Amino acid sequence: MVTNDILETMEPVKASSKQYMESPEVEAVAKAIIKNHNLDFGPADIVYFLVYPNISKKKAAQAIKCSDLVRFYSGNDFAVKVSGELWDMLDSKTKELMIYHQLLHFSATFNSKNAEWKFSIRKPSYTNYYEIDDKHGNEFHKTIQATMSSLYDMEPKDEDQISLF
Repeated sequence: MVTNDILETMEPVKASSKQYMESPEVEAVAKAIIKNHNLDFGPADIVYFLVYPNISKKKAAQAIKCSDLVRFYSGNDFAVKVSGELWDMLDSKTKELMIYHQLLHFSATFNSKNAEWKFSIRKPSYTNYYEIDDKHGNEFHKTIQATMSSLYDMEPKDEDQISLF
């Protein structure tokens, strides 16, 4: 988060029944992934949040392009939100693959015509998503679904509705 005279690192913020807090742990995992996989987001600034108890009972994590207003006030171009209770239950490899998946949603391209960066969210069919499955399998997604299902006593038929998008 950008620090200046107006904005300071804040304590967790409660919005309705959800508690949002910036996560240095998620950020550290993401920075390692960005470095190890040579991901390039240009000058984009990314913020990482844990949401307690969860984003929703069927959403494990979410990659978001910040609105112009949020960008103006925070300086952040993208945000990664992760369901906090789920994060606390996952092993480190599953956490890493979940964050890698979220980072692949982000796209930063330079438009040389007007000398500006364009930030956007990629659709899930983007070919790099298959890289995770090819190298690591899709067990991490099944682990996330099973963990969320047990956390919230979901019916087995609802488990496949748990998403990372």
